[in-house]
This record gives sequence, structure tokens and C-alpha cells, in this order.
Amino acid sequence: MKFSHSLRFNAVPEWDHGYVSYEDLKSIIFECERQRVQAINHGSDIEGGVDNNRRSIAIQQEQDEQVFEAALDAQLEKVITFFSQVFSDVESQMAELEAKLEACPEDPYPDGGVRGGDDHGLATLDGQEEEFQYTQKTGALHTTDMHAEREHRLSRQSQEKLAVPEATSGPRHKASFESRLSTQTTRESELYVEHLAGLRAQLVQLYVLVSDVESYIDLNRRAFAKILKKHDKVLGRRLKDRYLPRVVAAAPFTPKTAAQLHRYLTRVEQVYADLFCGGQTSKAVRQMKTHLRDQLTYERNTVWKDMVHQERQQHGAQYKHDDTKMYRLLPSLLVPAKRVHSAACLLFALVVFAVLMNVPIFAQRQETRCFALLMLAAILWATEALPLYATSLLIPFLIVPLGIMRETDGTPMSAHDAAEAVFSSMFSGTIMMLLGGFALAGALSKYGIAKAFASHVLSHAGTRPRWVLLATMAVAAFLSMWISNVATPVLCFSLVDPILRTLEHDSPVAPCLLLGIALASCIGGMISPISSPQNIITLQYMQPNPGWGAWFAVAMPISILSILICWCLLLVVYRPDRACQHLNSIKPVKGRITPQQIFVMVITIITVILWCVESSIEHTIGSPGVIAAIPLFVFFGTGLLGKDDLHAFLWSVVILAQGGMALGNAVTSSGLLQDIALGIKSGIDQLHPFAILFIFAALVLVFATFVSHTVAALIIVPIVQEVGQHLPVPHPNLLVMGAGLACSAGMGLPVSGFPNMSAVMLEDSRGKQYLTTRDFIVTGIPISIVATLLVCTLGYGIMSAMGF
Repeated sequence: MKFSHSLRFNAVPEWDHGYVSYEDLKSIIFECERQRVQAINHGSDIEGGVDNNRRSIAIQQEQDEQVFEAALDAQLEKVITFFSQVFSDVESQMAELEAKLEACPEDPYPDGGVRGGDDHGLATLDGQEEEFQYTQKTGALHTTDMHAEREHRLSRQSQEKLAVPEATSGPRHKASFESRLSTQTTRESELYVEHLAGLRAQLVQLYVLVSDVESYIDLNRRAFAKILKKHDKVLGRRLKDRYLPRVVAAAPFTPKTAAQLHRYLTRVEQVYADLFCGGQTSKAVRQMKTHLRDQLTYERNTVWKDMVHQERQQHGAQYKHDDTKMYRLLPSLLVPAKRVHSAACLLFALVVFAVLMNVPIFAQRQETRCFALLMLAAILWATEALPLYATSLLIPFLIVPLGIMRETDGTPMSAHDAAEAVFSSMFSGTIMMLLGGFALAGALSKYGIAKAFASHVLSHAGTRPRWVLLATMAVAAFLSMWISNVATPVLCFSLVDPILRTLEHDSPVAPCLLLGIALASCIGGMISPISSPQNIITLQYMQPNPGWGAWFAVAMPISILSILICWCLLLVVYRPDRACQHLNSIKPVKGRITPQQIFVMVITIITVILWCVESSIEHTIGSPGVIAAIPLFVFFGTGLLGKDDLHAFLWSVVILAQGGMALGNAVTSSGLLQDIALGIKSGIDQLHPFAILFIFAALVLVFATFVSHTVAALIIVPIVQEVGQHLPVPHPNLLVMGAGLACSAGMGLPVSGFPNMSAVMLEDSRGKQYLTTRDFIVTGIPISIVATLLVCTLGYGIMSAMGF
């Protein structure tokens, strides 16, 4: 988590005004950064005078550093002043404590105090401890009940004769607290207990105060160190080496202050232990720590966690506009328009389902019912009347009761056998590959490998907008191969943030960059089998499995050409070089390579190599899903990924894929898929495979533009495979892979794929969205058409040459 959040959550609320104003200092840094970039751009527009421009920029940097240093001085003075106040309070309370200890009432044992491991003294003060804790929480004591309970305990104690054994050798043990009370009158015992109860409250209060002061010093010291580090990193200066010694030399941060606070804590702990814990310091510390304020601890956010959060906000499906429109259904009942729309779509889907169930469209009852179920799922998925994964969970529930499944000889399958067949289809090697891809993505993101790679590449892209755009798109496409095109946009958006915050408001460079990342991530979604869920589904229907090597051979050229054409189109539409001559440079992530990073990379490379050569070792491995178990077992078995990382997997996507596979199995088993394929085949069997591929690719493109790419693959790819198998010259793998790649080409609208949904949600500092629907239409639709044409031409040629 950002340090500013940690500072806010761990600060003492009453002292909020005394901490370093971290956000204000950060704002000064970003403003200086913006002014520096603007000065560079202004100087580049002036012909000649390069040396003068460099000198003016250097002077501006010196002035900015002076401004920032003055702000630091003000913050340091504030911390010193506030610390002197609270430290003075600590010293006065410590003096008051010592005075109170000296004035402690006499008891029958002059050397009294509960020591020597005697814990009986805690018994009498149990009530006072509970009362004190209650006071801490509610601020009130029920004194009447307290005194009544105390009188009862004291009368009981006065009846007990607790003998104090004499020690025959060694130091004489102190008498227990109860035994001392038993020798006193009731009034004396009451005064002594009241004194100790007040002393306990004061000790705990002082312990909390000193601990808060230590936390205050630590947080402010870290704040100065981090803000100086950020200043030097963002502005390329070396102020930290010069200014930090001034900070640590200030009174709050000196070793002398730390030692004094430590002595105070030790003294409080020892007094508390002697009086209430039989001299056991560890027990005293344990009791007093229960009164400390809760110190919140946060794990550092990773791109994977950010991506999961955004994906869950979108329900793993569609981009939602913020629709606050309400419908008045009754005089006192207002319902959001979104819910009304969902209810209407759900009702429409159920009506269509009921009608199709009772209309004999096909000769076989199983086929008719399966068609009704297929239309129900398609409508619910397309309209998202229910969350996509909820619809997937509905499918297996309906398949078995409707009696859709058939045996290979055409006889109806029993409910028991149908249930087994449905659930066996929902977990296959394809799902294991999906989970293996999630494990690779989680590890590469968690240990900073993906971010380090991307930042180092972008740091060498220069400052010219056209080259920064190309480098960013190339990084987005490459990362989409390994951490999926769902996580990649989130990572790339965070990397270009130093550029976005230095741009002028309404600069065309910002939408150009963000749109380039989104479109490149969509295109990158076709490069590898684990880039996106639709590729996993496509592989499910390719028999025999072509392997990763063949997939790369087809998808890589299409993707590279698509990205280059997209880059050229963005330059023509937005003209970023005209708007800004130079962009802020991206700093590479620094740090030593850790053993964990090396181990993650080794496992990733081994897994990918095995996937690439899977076809040659199929007799040993059997399925790519078996290889996918390697990263899952190794990363979770070694503790590199934990339970929280497992929970962060996109289980909604997994369930969506499982529901689609169950539906595909039912459509095949019922005979419906074969009937549909034969019906389509009768109209296109005379066409060339190239024309057939073009027809299906266009159909998939239209479908994937308006609904989820994964849903498009779930509904259309099984039909494409069946059609390809029944052609005069069968080409099932060619048509299936072409249709699968065309799913990733649908990127013409904000709802066309998660990268687009992610990009359209981004806002600038004023709360205005960088991108609009028009941006996607102007650039996304032409690129979608170009990518689809490349799949049908270049892709067709490569697949034909490979014997698909």
C-alpha cells in the first residue's frame, strides 16, 4: 500500500496535525515535474539557443529544489515543535509517577510489593482491571457496583488466614498482596486498593503515551526518508543525501531521544510488573499492550490484486455506465433502471425458453430442449441479465433434469450418468491450463518481474511521443502473452502514470497512450494460448491439439502487423508529436534480483517450454493440463504464492468457462450441434475454406464486439468445429483457430474486452474520463476489421501451410 495510506491509518488521530504533510509534499514534487517537462517542450519549439534553454532548465530545477527544501524545513519545524510538546508531557507524567510511588501508603510489610513470582496479588485487582478497561472503552465507572464487589472480596479475604512462610535461607520472599491485605483493616485495604487501581490506570496511560510517541517518531522519520527518495527519483536530483542528515540530527530522531523513551518504557514496565505481575516483566508487557491502539498493517498492493479488484467490480463481464436513473413502479417504490432492464431481459429469456421447450423445432426431443437451453444461455450471457458466472452455474442444473444428454447409440442417458458426464466436462485439462496461467500471472506480478521488465524497456524508449507509444504497445502485447490481457492493462496504466500527470489538461497524448495500451492488450490476447480465456476454449475444440509452437507461428505475425498498423492509425488520428515534443521519462524499477524472482522465472520458462513441445511428449504427458500443474504445485508448495493469492484467482472466469464446456458437451451429446452444423454446411459446402473462414470470422467479430470475447468463443467455436468436420475436405482446426483469433479482434467499443473496460474507466486529476466511446469507434473499429482481415488472409495462409 502507498505510504500515505499507511501514515494515515497508523497515525494517532488526536495528533493528526502534527505529522508530516506527505501528500502536500508529493504534490509539490509532481508540480515541479510537470513544469520541468513543459519547460523542455517549450525549449524544443525554439530554434537555436539550445545552451540557453539548458541553462534555464537547470536554473528552474535549482529553484524547484529550493521551494521543496523550504517546504521540508517547514514540515520539520512542525514535527520538532509538536514533539517537544508531547515529550514534555511524557516527562511531566513520569515525574508525577515517581512522586506517586514515593507517596505510596504504608502496608504492614515495609518492603511490600508483590515479587518473587507471587501472582496472588492479581486476584484482588481483577475487578479494578476490568473496571479500568471498561473505563477506557466507555468513559464511565459503575462505582456503586465496584464498591459492593470490593467489600464482598475483602470480607472474604479477612476470613482467610494466609500464612507467610519464613525463609530459612536466601532472600526473604515478599508477602503476597492478599496476605498483606488480610492483616489490615477494611478501611486500610480499601485505601490501598484504590491507590493501586489509580496507579495501574496511570501506568497503562503512560505506557500508551510513550508507545505512541515512539510510533510518531518512526512514522515521521520514514515519511521524510520516503518523500526525499521520491523527490530524487522523480526529478533526478540528489537532495536526500544532503537533507536527510539534517532530519536525523533533529531532536525527535536522535539516538538520545530514542534511548530516553526506551528508559521510560522500561521503567513503566518494571513498576507495573512489581506491583501487579509478581515481577514478571513479560506478563506486564503483555497486559499493557492490550491497551495500545490497533496498529494497522497492510500488504503492498500488487498489479494482480489491483486487476482482480477491477475485474470483480465489472463482474468479470461488461463495462457498466453509472446509471442513476430510477423508475417508479409504485407510488412509494423506486427501482433503478439497471434492475428494471435486467429483470426485463431475464423475463424475455424465460419466455423464449418456455416457448422453445414446447415447439418441436427438431425431430428429437433432446435436441429441442437443448436448443431451448442454448438460447436461454445465449440471451442471458448477451444481455447479462444475470452475472455471467451465475448463468454458467444454471446450465448444469438444467441439463440433467431436462434429459438432454444421450448415449452414443442415441438412447437417453440416465440422470446418474448424465450428471457424471456433465461434471466431468466441467473440469478438464483446459481448466487446469487456465489455473496454471493464473498462477504464472500471480507470481510474475507478485514478485515484480513483469513490472521490472516493462519499466526497463520503457525507460529506453526516449521521450518522443511516437516511440514511447510504440514501446508501450509492444510491452502491453508482450506481457499479455504471460500475465493475460486482463492484468496487463492495469500494469501498463500504472507505468505511464508519470507521463499522464505531467501532460496539459485535454492533451491528445493521454487518450492516445491509454487507447494504445488497451488495443495492444486486446491484440496481445491472441498471441499465446494462456493470453485470454477464449484461447483456452479454442484449444479445447482443436483435435489434435496443435501445441504452443504452432499457435505462436500463426498468431505472432498477425499480432505484430496488427500492432504496427494500430500504431500508425493512432499517430494519424491523435498526432501526439504535434501536441507534445517530449514526454516525461519513465524510471526503471531498481533493486537487486532476488532468489525468488530467479526461481519464478525458471519455473515459468520450464512450463512454457514444456507447453511448446507438448505435442512431441504427448505420449508421456497426455495433456497440457498436466504441465499446468507444475506452476500450481511449485508456487503454492514452496510458499511463493499463498492462500490469499489462490483466492485472488479469477474464479468467475473459471466458472464461466466451465459452464460453457458443460453446455458444449450437452449440445454435442444431444445431437443438436451436428444438426446445426449440417444445416450450415448445406449452404456453404460449395465455398472455398477461405470464404468459410471469412464468414465465421466476421460473425465472431460482430458478436465479440458487443459481448464478452469468452462468451463469443463459448457459443460459436463449437459450431465452427462441427461445420469444419463435415466439410467435403475437413478443416476443423483451421476454422476453429481462425474463429478463436477473431474473438480477440473485437475491440471496437468500450465493452469489447476487459482492456477496453479498464481504459475507459480511467480519469484525470479533475475527475474527467480520458477516453470516450468515440475514441474507441474511430480507432477500435478500423483495427478490429484490419486484425480480422489479417486472420483470414495471413493466418489462413500460415495455417494452410502447416496442414491445418
